[in-house]
Amino acid sequence: MREEEYRTPGVGMTELQCMQVLDELQVKHVVKPEGGRIMLSIAGPGGGETLTVTELKGRLTHAIAELEDRKNEIEQNAFASMLVGQLPTGGDRSVEVKYLKRNDQLTPEEEEEKRRLLLEVSAEMSHHRTIIGAMNYLQVHLRELQPKLLRRELPLEMILRGTDGAKLRWTKGIKSAALYCLKESQKAPNAGKRPLELCREFLSRYTIDGDEDYTPEQLYGNMQQIVQLDRGE
Repeated sequence: MREEEYRTPGVGMTELQCMQVLDELQVKHVVKPEGGRIMLSIAGPGGGETLTVTELKGRLTHAIAELEDRKNEIEQNAFASMLVGQLPTGGDRSVEVKYLKRNDQLTPEEEEEKRRLLLEVSAEMSHHRTIIGAMNYLQVHLRELQPKLLRRELPLEMILRGTDGAKLRWTKGIKSAALYCLKESQKAPNAGKRPLELCREFLSRYTIDGDEDYTPEQLYGNMQQIVQLDRGE
């Protein structure tokens, strides 16, 4: 059985990919004290955590090594039921022994499970390498990234405010806008409001950057799509 090939990410990392990884990790702040290492402040339960880029890379490298061990076990069929045999010990005596199956001894179900497990482990390793690639990019290009890193830390109301009192520009994309409205709909003060009404309120305050003609109905449609995906529909 031949494992599906996975292209190792992180090589040729772009600025956009690096910023997307920071968003995925929920990195709130990126700071480099003078003479020190780059520090990441990451949101999460219990207030999140603060650690250096080097520490994060070390953690991921350790996780990849453990996944490599797991991959080797799967390739040796350690996940499958073992075969039982008898090992002669002299005379008429023998002891029962168990041994791993060869690939040609796997059942069709075990072959499918092996394929699934290898894909799962390889995908997780690939994801860890993507994050390491983004951290490498951050370490090399921190100076160029600093203006954008600072901007993403500011409250939305401070980003690109119109000088003539015009709407604020929403710079995080349509999906983020739909998620924002969904979150607002779950708040107690908005319990009596219809989702479409929340969409209208949102677009009365913000203009979606790059989609200035986006309508409340379209935004509501995106909210519905997200809910359906969450429910597995």
